[in-house]
Amino acid sequence: MVGIRLIIIMAIVGGFIAYLADKMGSKIGKKKMSIFGLRPKHTSILLTVTSGTIIAVLTIGVMAVSSQSARTALFGMDKLQRELKLLNAEKEGAIMALDAAKGRVEEQNKKISELDAKMQDSMRENDAMEAKLAEVNSMYSKAQEELTALTESKEQLTSEITELEKTTDALRKGIINMREGQVYYRAGEVVYAGVMRGGLKHDANVAQVNWLLQNANEAALERLGMQQKEEPLQAIWLSRGVVNNAVNALDKSKGNLFFRVRTVANIIVGELAVCEIEMFENQFIYPDGTLIYSADYDLHDGSATHDNLLMGFLSQINHQAVQAGVLPDPLSGKVGNMDAATMIETSNAIRRINGAFTIKAYAKGDITTAGPVRLRLEVIPKDHKSEANE
Repeated sequence: MVGIRLIIIMAIVGGFIAYLADKMGSKIGKKKMSIFGLRPKHTSILLTVTSGTIIAVLTIGVMAVSSQSARTALFGMDKLQRELKLLNAEKEGAIMALDAAKGRVEEQNKKISELDAKMQDSMRENDAMEAKLAEVNSMYSKAQEELTALTESKEQLTSEITELEKTTDALRKGIINMREGQVYYRAGEVVYAGVMRGGLKHDANVAQVNWLLQNANEAALERLGMQQKEEPLQAIWLSRGVVNNAVNALDKSKGNLFFRVRTVANIIVGELAVCEIEMFENQFIYPDGTLIYSADYDLHDGSATHDNLLMGFLSQINHQAVQAGVLPDPLSGKVGNMDAATMIETSNAIRRINGAFTIKAYAKGDITTAGPVRLRLEVIPKDHKSEANE
């Protein structure tokens, strides 16, 4: 808009001045006026040149007055060129500085990337260390728990030892009438045995084991010829772990278990009988009436006497029963005892035959792992006339 306005103004001013110059030139030509002694023709030329100059000057003046840009272009061009050169120089410097800054930024980015990688490595190492620390803390907690358990066990064992010493002293005082150094239990001897029911609750199982230990203690006191007084006497000792194992076995068992309380060493009079507990599944070995063993004999060959023959037969029965699963006595190795009357009657039956015969042994009642093996014997001569002995 400014440029169009300037053009219009310049056109109007130029036209006005040309008009005036034309009028003046006409008047001068008509009147044949002379300036500075010049001829009219030359005066007209001078006036035309002067008017053109005035037009140019007025045009430039109007432009200078009307537009800041025109004034700057007319009078400040040198300054603008100097400023332009300065700005170009500053631009080049800025470009160089920008390039340098870009280089530094790239270096910084590389360093940042390296630092990021190191930081990731450090974080992974830190995670690994934290995992190891957690593992160490867990191990430490377990060690603390084990230490606490060991401390409690130690205190319990110390308490048991103290009670054991007190009981031993009381037992020694109660048997002063017996000879010092006498062995009243041999190593491995059964103090007491019994069948415990499985499948019961924990409290009932604890009661069963306590009943077993109480009867074993009474059996040991009876062996010593002592009786319980107002203050209970203790003749046997078992570790807490052995007792707990027995209770745990009952807790896990669905069937009956056979328990035997046995000494672990020779026990001298005046000492507590240190014992252990053996546990076996009490299975049915021989139902009532089962034929356990049968053997043929002939007295005519004279190889054995009646008593020796019968003892050998009973020894074979003992061997068969042990192989079948009946527990023998740890010291004698026997699984049952034959009363004297049955032995005499069977021996007499053999003498009456005095020839070839067969002896058969049947289970007298159900026989389990716990035993004992009770027998019903039959002596059958070769003519099949049988004589039975129970």
